[in-house]
Amino acid sequence: MKTTAPAQSRRLDKPLFEAGQQCLKRLFLDFRQPVEEEPSEQRRALSAAGQQLLALARKAFPRGAEVTATSIHEAAAQTRELLAAASASVVFGAVFQSPDLEVRTDIILRQKDGQLDLFEVKSGTKVNARYLADIAMQVLAIEGAGFQVRAVHVLHVNHRYTHKEGEDYPPQQLFKNADVTERVRRTMPRIADQVRAFRQQVRDDSALGLPTGSFCTNPFPCPHLAECTLSEKAFPLRKLPELTQALEAKLHEEGIDDLADMQLDRQGLTFRQRQTLRCVQEQKLVVEPFVREELRQVDYPLHFLAICGITEALPRFSGQRPWRLLPYAWAVETVYENGRVERSSFAFADKTDPRAEFAATLHKQLGDQGTILCWSTDALESLRSLIEDLPTEKPAVRALLGMPRFDIMRLFESGVFHPELLGETSLLASAQALANMKPASDLSIRSDETVFAALQKAWTPRVRAATKEKIAAELKAWVEWQAAAIAQLHIRFAELAPKQPEAPASKPAKPRKQLPPT
Repeated sequence: MKTTAPAQSRRLDKPLFEAGQQCLKRLFLDFRQPVEEEPSEQRRALSAAGQQLLALARKAFPRGAEVTATSIHEAAAQTRELLAAASASVVFGAVFQSPDLEVRTDIILRQKDGQLDLFEVKSGTKVNARYLADIAMQVLAIEGAGFQVRAVHVLHVNHRYTHKEGEDYPPQQLFKNADVTERVRRTMPRIADQVRAFRQQVRDDSALGLPTGSFCTNPFPCPHLAECTLSEKAFPLRKLPELTQALEAKLHEEGIDDLADMQLDRQGLTFRQRQTLRCVQEQKLVVEPFVREELRQVDYPLHFLAICGITEALPRFSGQRPWRLLPYAWAVETVYENGRVERSSFAFADKTDPRAEFAATLHKQLGDQGTILCWSTDALESLRSLIEDLPTEKPAVRALLGMPRFDIMRLFESGVFHPELLGETSLLASAQALANMKPASDLSIRSDETVFAALQKAWTPRVRAATKEKIAAELKAWVEWQAAAIAQLHIRFAELAPKQPEAPASKPAKPRKQLPPT
């Protein structure tokens, strides 16, 4: 056990507590060597939305006093002063310090008897286990600082809230209030044990020897992952599909940290796990026969469809609800049974509502015949919300969702195994490994992050029309590549030889008029 002065004096805050819940090695490193990451456009937007939600929630508590001190110690002292003052019954941004913890809260309501009600604002649409753990840690800090918490509430986004464009967000409609007092109290003994363990762990550098695991990317990718992967095996355990915590712990106890060392006949493995081990240990592509059969059974014409869009916590357009996908681009590569191929695409780069034009143009392109094939049908299924949110396009959306759909990613997850795709399910990686198909080097958009960044740029005030047109063209290029990649994967794994389009039948020549005899 190595002890340092910072480890003895520094308290655990929310980021360190979350780090410890994910990985003890991350906790140790974040405590001493935090990684400074440049946030993406998407992460910055999520952070801004969180601050906006907090400001909106506070509007429901009039005459609240805000803790303005910048130093954490000064903020804790100011909190005590405000809670002791007769004039302040609501405090925003209150800071509490116990011997082990320090937290900054969202909203504190002080009762007449001095007990406190804690209100935590969350951008999600329901209460989950992570929220409860976070709030239990806050209650431990508050009560460790000498206060008594009477009740705990989560103000989370109401998924049924319907926005009216141009109007303010009414807090009473935007949020739902969940009383989680009893659930938090039941959680607190376990969280208290974790806090004590974390306080010991930050003094113990043995955590640096911990192996990587499924927790490295769950619930979010660890900021130290790139460094940790430098010392892991070529085929680490965390890349085994359907890996449970119990199996992972058992394998680590047995000293197994490489998929190449696992036995194919190990008891308790699932079918996917055995086939993954087989492809790793034989270093070859493994394809189940049912993949070919299922891909051949789809009805023509085949519409290979790619969709891209963004999802935001706060709705912006009339009829829109929180966390709905806003679709901005589509591309379709349609293959007919006679081999004829049609290609079409659409992109919307304006800041106005894209939904009506997106739905209308896609429906017009697809019609109502054939099968829609997507890498993942999740984006297509998300359009179902438009039936409720956008009544004018209800017929078009119903027609789209009424067509047969085929999810290629789910089929490949269960029947296609490649050593380069362990734990990777993106179309980009799959197309490169399985069809040797790479995006052009000048394709600037090739992920959800870059889609979001491009649209943010297009919505910049006073942006030039030429810039918008360029961004729309880049969005089109990205979805067109995706549609083509899906089509190529279908051809390869359905083992279909591309057909030459049939030449249209030539019309009989019209008889030439005879000139009258001279």
